[in-house]
Order: sequence, then structure tokens, then C-alpha cells
Amino acid sequence: MAKRFQFDDEDDDIEDQYQQPSHIDELESMRMAKSAQSMNQDEYTDEFESFDDEDNQPMSKKKKKFVWKWWHYLLIGLGVLLIAFAAYIFFASQNDGPVYGKRCEGIVSINKDLQAATIDTMKKEYSEIQDLSLSTECRQLKVDIIFKDGMSTKKAKQIAEKTVQTLDGLVGKPKENGKTYSTLFGKIDNIYQYEVNLYLTSKNSEDFPIYGTKNVQNDDFSYTLSSIRDKDSANKAKETLNNK
Repeated sequence: MAKRFQFDDEDDDIEDQYQQPSHIDELESMRMAKSAQSMNQDEYTDEFESFDDEDNQPMSKKKKKFVWKWWHYLLIGLGVLLIAFAAYIFFASQNDGPVYGKRCEGIVSINKDLQAATIDTMKKEYSEIQDLSLSTECRQLKVDIIFKDGMSTKKAKQIAEKTVQTLDGLVGKPKENGKTYSTLFGKIDNIYQYEVNLYLTSKNSEDFPIYGTKNVQNDDFSYTLSSIRDKDSANKAKETLNNK
């Protein structure tokens, strides 16, 4: 059997053929470095999440249970009272029925539409009226009239009384024989109804303001003028004060 002849440098060539290329080593080193970096990042993330769970929990997990304080109940109570009071004022102002209360029980109401109709009628009939208002409070009918400047005292009284008579006629209650005003200003079901208070004003007239009143079941008005009726008595009173 023939023996294969081999040169000495042939072993070196064969060994070089099986040697791993250098760029493969570089790629392997980069892969291992990247893997190590990824592992370090995962460990950091785990540590951060663990810290967040323990010390920085989300707000949804940290919501505290609402605790009622005494002043919460106080505020709610005050709110309820205010609402109830506002509702009472609203319904009371809209009421066209009888006026309530022991002192005012049995009083016949005067419809606001009739009051407005009376005002319109009087303003159309008398040009001397600058402004006129009517209102009722329990057993009182209040009539406030502002006349134009220099109004006659006598004419002002006549217009004021005519205003009350016009309203009385629109309400339509029956009259007793010989009475100027109806039972609206007398008795209904044996219960006294309205008395009348007048307040008359006009500029450039010494008698104004004028106050007038009419008691229940009385047809006549009593007036108080701002002017001094008895000048002689006033002068004597002044002289008496000056001599002291």
C-alpha cells in the first residue's frame, strides 16, 4: 500500500480553511452585548414597577372614602330652608284667594286684574293723574296717587274717592241701603273687610302730601294735610316759644 506524501505547509492550509472568520466573532459579541443590555433593562423596569406599586400607587387605588362633616349637614339644612322660603314667597305672591292668618281670616280677596282695570280707567278719565297704584295688605286697601304739579286739593280728594268707588263697582259686592260703598268695605259673613288708606302727592302745592283714611263701614274719609290750617294759632305758639 502506497503511502500518501504530504508537504509540511499543507497542514497550515487545512487549518486556515477551518478557522472561523473574524466578522462572525464580531456579530456574536454584539448579540451577546445586546442581550446583556436587554436583561439589565428588564431588571430596571421590574425594580421601577415594584417601587411604583409600593410607594406611588395610581390615583384610582388611592381614592379616599368621603367622610361627612357636621358642616356638610349644616349647609344642606340651610339650602333646604332657603328653597322652602323662596317657594313660600313665590306661591304667596301668586295667591288670588283669601288672605291667610288669624287676623286676616275671612277677608275677600281683590283680584289683581280688577286693580289693574281700575288704574287704567282712572288714568284715562283724569289727565291730572301722573301715576296710580293699588295694593292690599290684610285688611287694608292702599291707594297711592301722584298728581301733576300744582294739583287742586279738592280735586285730588274727589279723584281718590272715585278710584275706590270704581274698584268697588268692578268687584261687584252688594250695597246696603243708603251706603256709598259695598260690603267689600263693610261686613261679609259678619266679618269686617277693608279699610282704605290714601297717600296723595303733588309738587308746587303746600297741602301735599295728603293722607286720607276710611274706616270699615264708614262712607266718609278723614284727611290730614301737610299745610298748617290755623296760621294764627301757629304764630301765637311761636311767640310763646320766643318769649321764654
